[in-house]
Amino acid sequence: MHRRPHPFWRYSLATYRDPAVAAACLALQDHWNADVNLLLYCGWLGQGGRLVSKRHLRMAMAKVQPLQTEIIGPLRGARRTLKHPPAGVPKAWARQLKDRISATELDLEYVEQGLLLAIAKRLPPSKRRAIPQAAVGANLSRYLDLLDVPPAHADRRIAMRLLAA
Repeated sequence: MHRRPHPFWRYSLATYRDPAVAAACLALQDHWNADVNLLLYCGWLGQGGRLVSKRHLRMAMAKVQPLQTEIIGPLRGARRTLKHPPAGVPKAWARQLKDRISATELDLEYVEQGLLLAIAKRLPPSKRRAIPQAAVGANLSRYLDLLDVPPAHADRRIAMRLLAA
């Protein structure tokens, strides 16, 4: 398999390298079952001045949900379990298995981003571009609304770390 870089993938790699962004994404994933790729998708579209509706986000969520729940989520669970392997699993094996699972997860994240990129390409053209920082904030806010994160919850402020990136 070969990953051809595309604008969304490049944005995601550059943005996720920021430790504050990675921590924010993982906190939202753990606390609210947020999809990190959808958080990055909101940021990527917003950086381009694109506002997305809740309807669009629901459609994107539905498109990637089977991949997340049936494959990526269970692999993530296995990888996390191997950080502290159960009795009987040699530590050296656990480390190697964890690394292999991590590589597979990354491949699957790329596949998911390809699905989201295809959805983005079908978006109707914007009548006007929004200010990028405002668009990122609005997109993230809509996604968090769909996850039922309360408006005043601290995790909303955590999510806004993507704005700084």
